[in-house]
Amino acid sequence: MKMRSGRAMWLFAGAMALCGSSAWAADLAGSNATLADLRLWFAAMAIAALLVVGVFRQRGQLLFGLLGAALLLGSAARLWLTQPLWFPRLEISADPPENLIMLAILAGQTVLTGFVLVRPQGRAAITGLMAEAGRWRLILLLGLAAAFCVSATPYVAYGYYLAFGLQIGIGGALNLVQMATLVAVFTVAGPDRAPRIPVPALAVFATLASAALAWAAFDRVPHVEDEVAYLFQARTFAAGVLGSPAPPAAAQPALEYYLFDIRGDQWIGVPAQGWAIVLSLGVLAGVPWLVNPVLTGISVWLAHGIVCRAVSRERADLVALLMATSPWVLAVGGTLMAHSTTLVMVLLGWWCLLRAGEGSTRRDVLLALVAGLALGWAFVTRQLDGLIISVLTGLWLLRRLPGGIGQVIACALGGVLSGGVFLLLNLMITGDALLTPQADYLSRLWPDTQNAYGFGPNVGPPAESWGALDIWVGHSPAEGLLNLINGFAALNYELLGWTFGSLVPVWIVFIWGRKLTGFDRAMLVVFAILVGALFFYWFTGTFYLGPRYWHTALLPALALAAAGIETVRDRLPERHRGRLQCVILLLCAVSVVSFTPWRGVSKYNGYGGYTGDIRRQVAGLGNALIFVSTQGDIGSALYLNDPFLPEGKPIFLRDMGPEQNAAIIAAFPGRDVVYLGDGE
Repeated sequence: MKMRSGRAMWLFAGAMALCGSSAWAADLAGSNATLADLRLWFAAMAIAALLVVGVFRQRGQLLFGLLGAALLLGSAARLWLTQPLWFPRLEISADPPENLIMLAILAGQTVLTGFVLVRPQGRAAITGLMAEAGRWRLILLLGLAAAFCVSATPYVAYGYYLAFGLQIGIGGALNLVQMATLVAVFTVAGPDRAPRIPVPALAVFATLASAALAWAAFDRVPHVEDEVAYLFQARTFAAGVLGSPAPPAAAQPALEYYLFDIRGDQWIGVPAQGWAIVLSLGVLAGVPWLVNPVLTGISVWLAHGIVCRAVSRERADLVALLMATSPWVLAVGGTLMAHSTTLVMVLLGWWCLLRAGEGSTRRDVLLALVAGLALGWAFVTRQLDGLIISVLTGLWLLRRLPGGIGQVIACALGGVLSGGVFLLLNLMITGDALLTPQADYLSRLWPDTQNAYGFGPNVGPPAESWGALDIWVGHSPAEGLLNLINGFAALNYELLGWTFGSLVPVWIVFIWGRKLTGFDRAMLVVFAILVGALFFYWFTGTFYLGPRYWHTALLPALALAAAGIETVRDRLPERHRGRLQCVILLLCAVSVVSFTPWRGVSKYNGYGGYTGDIRRQVAGLGNALIFVSTQGDIGSALYLNDPFLPEGKPIFLRDMGPEQNAAIIAAFPGRDVVYLGDGE
């Protein structure tokens, strides 16, 4: 058996060597972690695995502890072998030598799982699973888990179809091992009752975990251009104005940056302003990086309240657990992106309407007004999401009320009052209530194309300017389908951090034909329309935070995942249902302990060339002009600027060369001059 296992692992390694390409590796591969960082991370995983074994050994449940440790170490080994940036994929070589250790761990997990399952209890479990679930349904489930374990986008872009097939095959084999380990867990002595974690504790945990990511992984700095622009906007809003005075003409090229615009005598950020207005509260408090973590905790609490009223407390507890431990949720909460605000506003609107019930008392009408204000602000923050959710919620509200329109009027009034801010801001900035600053800016930045919605040869950025992120000219149904597949692959990877497939519980709902509750059907409709609407948009944006354009559909996705887990529970013998709760808690713990820190270490730390190094290098500099040349993104310097470029604070600029720098120095007389480059 050892000989066969060793031969299989060498074949595995040889197959994986075919999955890459030197050309592609130079373009897309890599990690933001050093080998020392990864070794430290894996050492922590090994210690956690030993603790799991030790705890359950003391309780006389050694095999359960070994299987739990195998799940943790097997997940960690798979992550070690995964290239984390852009489009995650398995990649194996003999360098570093730890790769062979990871393969040995995966082989050990396979052997341990096989040992448990060949025992009489294991064979009985497999027989029962086949009888209850059905062979073809299980094959379909494994096929879907394999098909979405890797994104097709880069393989289509570069024509590596054989490598794509190998990734699916190897990924599917690893999925099978981990799922088999989960089956084995039910055949050994172990805990049969999981503790109920109070919802406030889950909300606090989500806040603290997101804050830890914001501090340690994201380094409290922006990591994409959008975040730099949001922070700029928030600083101007905190000062009570829409924009700051335009910089001197000589300095404008050195301060030019994507999503920044100079309109007349004003310097502005052009994204939708809803999130930046909320973020300005964090700017005033001196902790802008803490706003999203707080919103993350609030979203967990609101989601629990919604599901508790709509379905049951048991389902609500499960949704809150999945949400509070979701790497996707925690990562978005650690950034300066707008998605957490949109989500909280949508959840707050739904929470208020469910609490209002079907009455027309003053309290009900007031709650409906607050719901409208919240949904309207979701529109101010992200227009497409806010519009879709508002329309669907309005239709539900009209259908729910057998008589009386007090709540409908109040909700509509709230939506108009807050949503109208969007039109007012457009009017004040562009002079046209229907023309957004971003649309106006991109029409000038991309004069031959457009950031439009729909299909056409001139939709999207200029041809070949975004690489594999936009592989075909314009936008077409074929690209919409490819983007859709890419989004599901990213969601499958990021949603729960279960390396065998976060969407496995969702697939179970449809494969086994669970009878959905009214709430489940509503969530399915919301998810389908939100995701379907983006089929007509040229970009999905999964490279940074998973399918972040789908983030408003988070509660529907988690509600369906919880329904899938309940489907498994209902098909299990009564004696195993408590064990299922323990397994779900174990999977969530593995995600928190393994997947989320791995993402923080290997991807988010220094992502996109943005780091806090410049901030630390210039600590103590006051009234200086700091010309920066860097191999990273210049945004990691420009975000440090006060939008008003006041005396007494440093001004960071792109190093434009001696002649242009001299003109800039003349435009800011009396300031010290500092030149800062990489390694200085």
